[in-house]
Amino acid sequence: MKENEGLYRAGRFIRRLVIGLFTLVVVVAAVGYFFLMRQVDPESAWASAKRELDGGILRYGERPMRIARVYRRRPTNYFRAANGLLIATPQRVLFIGIEPRDKLAGADAPAAILTSEFPDDTTLYATTHRIYSLTAHGIVLTRGNRTESYAASRGYEDDLDSLASYVQGRQRDERAVAAQDRILREQLAELLKQPLHYVVQRGDALSTIAARYNATPAEIREWNHLPNDKVRIGATLLVRPGRK
Repeated sequence: MKENEGLYRAGRFIRRLVIGLFTLVVVVAAVGYFFLMRQVDPESAWASAKRELDGGILRYGERPMRIARVYRRRPTNYFRAANGLLIATPQRVLFIGIEPRDKLAGADAPAAILTSEFPDDTTLYATTHRIYSLTAHGIVLTRGNRTESYAASRGYEDDLDSLASYVQGRQRDERAVAAQDRILREQLAELLKQPLHYVVQRGDALSTIAARYNATPAEIREWNHLPNDKVRIGATLLVRPGRK
C-alpha cells in the first residue's frame, strides 16, 4: 500500500509539473506576443532598406540579382521583429533591416539599421523550410558555425524562393568548378611525378636545355649517362626524373 501510495504521489507530482511548465510557456508566449511584440511598419522598413541599398552599401561593380522582403527574429530579442530586404549578389547575401524603436525611446529617435552578410562562396548553404516555431516560410543561411534565419513577409514567399534558388544554383556551380579544379590539380600533381623527356633540336646546347627545365648540366649528364656536354640532334634526353 505504501509503495502504491508513493507511486501515486510521484505520478501526481509529475503531472502537475508538466502542466505547470506548459502553462508557464503559454503565459510567456502570450505575454510576449500581446505586450512585447514590436515591429516596424514593413513598408517603411523596406523603403529605408532600399535607401541604404542605393546609398552606397554595395561594393564597386556589385549588383543585386535577387531581392526578397523578409523579417528576422533574433534569439536574444525574439519579440522585436526587424523587417527589411534580403539581397543576393554574385559576391554575398546581404540583409538590411530596421529594428523597431524601444518603447522607452522618444518618437524622434532614429531607427536602428541592422545589416548582416554572408560571403557567397562554396561554404555557404541556403535551405528553405518553416521557421520560427513553424509559423513562417523562411530561409536558413549557414556558413561554418554561423546560422541566421529570415522569414518571408506575407505575400512575398515567391521572392524568397527565387532568391534561395539563385543562391543554391550558384553554390552548385561553384562547387562543381571547385571539384573540377581539384581534379585538375590532382592530375597535374600526378603528371609532375612522371619522368619528362626532351628531344634535342637544332641549336640546342646542354646548358640551355638544363636551364629550360630548371636543372644543371651535371644532372642532365648523370640522368642520361652522357660522357660530356655534347648532345646529338634528335636524341631523347631525360630532363626530369620521376618522383614518388
